[in-house]
Amino acid sequence: MNGQIMETIVLVAPPSDVLVQRDMYSSTISKGHYNWPNTDLLACSGILRDHFNVIMIDAMTEKLSPSDTVDMIASHNPKGIVVAVGMSVRTEDYNFIRALKSKMPDAKIVGSGGILYHSPKSEMEELPELDACLLSFVTEDIRKYFQSELEGIENLVYRDGDQVVETAKTYPQHGYGYGVPMHKQLPLKKYQLSHGYSTPMASVLTSFGCPATCSFCVSGSINYRYRDPDNVIAELDELNRLGVKQVYFRDNVFLATRKKGIELMEKMVERNYGFKWLAEMRADALDEGTVPLMKATGCYAVHMGVESANQETLDRYEKRIQLDQYKKATKLARENGIRTIGYFIIGLPGETREDVLRTIDWALELDVDYASFNTPLPIVGTKLRDEALEQGWLTSEEASYDGSQTTVLKTDELSPEEVAELRALAYRKFYARPKLIVRNILGIRTFFQMRMLAIEGWSMVGRILGFANN
Repeated sequence: MNGQIMETIVLVAPPSDVLVQRDMYSSTISKGHYNWPNTDLLACSGILRDHFNVIMIDAMTEKLSPSDTVDMIASHNPKGIVVAVGMSVRTEDYNFIRALKSKMPDAKIVGSGGILYHSPKSEMEELPELDACLLSFVTEDIRKYFQSELEGIENLVYRDGDQVVETAKTYPQHGYGYGVPMHKQLPLKKYQLSHGYSTPMASVLTSFGCPATCSFCVSGSINYRYRDPDNVIAELDELNRLGVKQVYFRDNVFLATRKKGIELMEKMVERNYGFKWLAEMRADALDEGTVPLMKATGCYAVHMGVESANQETLDRYEKRIQLDQYKKATKLARENGIRTIGYFIIGLPGETREDVLRTIDWALELDVDYASFNTPLPIVGTKLRDEALEQGWLTSEEASYDGSQTTVLKTDELSPEEVAELRALAYRKFYARPKLIVRNILGIRTFFQMRMLAIEGWSMVGRILGFANN
């Protein structure tokens, strides 16, 4: 910038004693040993990099203490700090922000996260040390804020003296883009997935928001926009140069826009990248026109939200998919050598014990390679939470609970204790099958996969026992 010294902005994933994912307006404590780069902060780094000296710090992954992290940030004398905030560790993250402001009172501190997206003003009233809440991490508004271009700014709630200013919540245009995120600053070799392929690992977005409207999911309230495929390719080119071996596409739904998804994958085929990849997908996007192309570009696994074996439940919660589509999708993926990871929800309101048992049997019938059995989590901003409050199902009003660890709903059909018992049963029935154990062992292609299979296998017993005793 014409020889000028750039001011510094620090982007930080706060320290934590547990592995917690704080991106995409969600927050989950890791049930196993999975951990990926923070997608929100990466997008911000791409937006800010041409205007500021950007420093990225993943204090959690680096196992830094809160005091050491604050001192490290202070050593850069930052103009501003963007902090990823998670509901699962809300108290710890807010204490960290307080410590930052105490050490650096002149630095502007901006928070990004689900609780701040849905309740920015009330959270800022509780946390006066927070200067602003970022409502979109893929627009130029974060740059405008740090450059004091406040006229016409959107997607921020910020302090102006004693006032809290709320601006419009808007969405980028289809085909949006930003500078190449600064992956190189992150400890890429320290990220991993339980069913991962290798390291170093990076996370990438090809879209923002979600076209679906599932009422149990926070993403349904965020309008979908696809990213320019050429802009994505520029990022993938950089990751390939960095020697990344696995890419996790963190879209809420990869291939939600079929035409643009195919365009992206055709460009990936041309480049013959050296990494493998996986993504979250809907079953109805997996067909003869997409799956072979996915395999050709290096796809080794897909995540699918199966949720329930009961069509009534899927319809009630606006999943907008038919059960038979899951069978077709898992069969086609297996025929093309792509592993499937199914996500199931144990104990959605309205479901009985018999319904849950059918869901467990459905997981066995689909024969996905991995299964994650979760309890309903009424996140702030979801229709499920509104319904839970109205019906009196919540066992706690506290927003910082985490449904990957604790059952928080008590419905007319199932108590939290019954849901925990059924969840433990689901894990036992699914993972104790000799057929699955043999298949996963024979499917090992890397030392990393062998290591993760051993770690996760050992921890599964304790996990099951822990769920049963919740």
